[in-house]
Amino acid sequence: MASASDWDEVVGLAVAVRRSKLGLTQLVLAQAAGIHRNYLADVERGQKSPTMGVVYALCVALDCSPEKLVKQAVGYLTDEEKRREAVEALPPRRPGRPKRAAAG
Repeated sequence: MASASDWDEVVGLAVAVRRSKLGLTQLVLAQAAGIHRNYLADVERGQKSPTMGVVYALCVALDCSPEKLVKQAVGYLTDEEKRREAVEALPPRRPGRPKRAAAG
């Protein structure tokens, strides 16, 4: 049986994959969902376990149903190859704050 941390990891992966497919930054998604960008980053890395309210807000912002997101997460949990492929398809992570546009 999978652990809670495994579940957090695959939920975060499902959010990151959907966000990437839509071409959204973490900042844009976080603002649309009404959460802090750092919290979203922690969710995507599997370091935070989002509440159902946060999952719902993310789904609204990602234009998908919670059912679809959970189904994707279960797929990653039960199929290691699918999970690996999803991780490899994500753009490389760039730690640190996003660059701000130059003023003027």
